[in-house]
Amino acid sequence: MEELKINSTKNAPEVIGTFSNGKVSLNISGNSFPENAPRFYSLINDWVESVSADNSSIELNCDINYMASSSLICFLGLLKKCESVFGNGNTVLNWNYENDDDDALKTGEDFSKIVTITINLLPY
Repeated sequence: MEELKINSTKNAPEVIGTFSNGKVSLNISGNSFPENAPRFYSLINDWVESVSADNSSIELNCDINYMASSSLICFLGLLKKCESVFGNGNTVLNWNYENDDDDALKTGEDFSKIVTITINLLPY
């Protein structure tokens, strides 16, 4: 089981996945409008599934500047994957957004209406 590292591009976010002491940490930052969002996010989903057997919880830390609708759908799929694999009580999303970015705030609020994981909306 290896850690996950996807370098950012102008269209895709940086993704860093680590695990320690039964806890998975997944950091996603940057822009998210890759040419093939389902393929990009399937790499992350596959990694989450591969580390789930040896770990009991996951924390996602996200700071997305811009997310296209295809990425939103795939990211929601990632949240649902984490929720099903780790359970809603063992999955936390820290949704970081710029203080004046109402769209990012609304996106985080929308996620909280769809999944039952803990979602922390964190303005900066």
